[in-house]
Amino acid sequence: MTININDLDYSLSELNIATKDHYDWAGELLRLSLLGGEGSRDIMDITSHHHCRFSKWLALRLTGEALDHQMILGIDQHHIEMHDIARELMLSIISKTVSEELVSQYHQAQRVFINSLDNYKEYLVSYRNLHDALTGLPLRHLLYQEYPLILTRCERMNHNLYVLIMDIDRFKSINDTWGHNAGDDVLRSVALTLKSATRKAERIYRFGGEEFVILLEAASDEDAQTAAERMREHLETHVIMVDEQVINVTVTGGLTKVGASDSLHSSIGRADKAMYYGKNTGRNRCIMSTATEEMIAFG
Repeated sequence: MTININDLDYSLSELNIATKDHYDWAGELLRLSLLGGEGSRDIMDITSHHHCRFSKWLALRLTGEALDHQMILGIDQHHIEMHDIARELMLSIISKTVSEELVSQYHQAQRVFINSLDNYKEYLVSYRNLHDALTGLPLRHLLYQEYPLILTRCERMNHNLYVLIMDIDRFKSINDTWGHNAGDDVLRSVALTLKSATRKAERIYRFGGEEFVILLEAASDEDAQTAAERMREHLETHVIMVDEQVINVTVTGGLTKVGASDSLHSSIGRADKAMYYGKNTGRNRCIMSTATEEMIAFG
């Protein structure tokens, strides 16, 4: 399971709320100790760790696999322990059997849980910095980090993995004609358009300049080619406005299948050669390179 930039911002917000909510428990326990009354259902319920707001975020993040999976498992365990000791302390306050040891255990559980949230927030901020400020897409450093996970998932599900490089056609002429601000607008628009054409098993990255890399999971070469054409055609028919004028923007794509002995670097190299072959033979088309670097036009 990969995280997009909107998910990152949502996660950071939920972590901040979780920190506040669980710190607020100290106030609830103090109120009960001083004033008496019934215990809060948010703490007293034996399954309260499944019902607090933070549990919904945890459930989402525990699904599937990601680079941060072990960190999430740790947070989940600390969250459960935090709820358990808070419930035990609240029961002891009600029964007037509070011990210094139990209070210390509560404070320790709270510290461990909050520290795990803070450490994860630091990780998310670093992860967010691996996204392009202009387009919001993950950058090549994240591509190399996520590639082994995606490859492992493909092998487990008996899918093939393909590398697709898409490069904006005649981008230099866009900059020369309209200026670099317009070029940035085009990059943003192309990134959003290509991303809107991708599906769940397709992960898009900004590779550099006007190049984008997509990792495709597909059952066959034909399915991968169909996916590449879907993206190319989606952009070709998409209207891009610059200074209230419509300009036609297209991409040329190079596609290759990742072989058993291929590294990501070698696969990108083959896809890159296919893309340049497409540039030299007409642009606005997709070319597939085989393991022997035979060039196959499709679409």
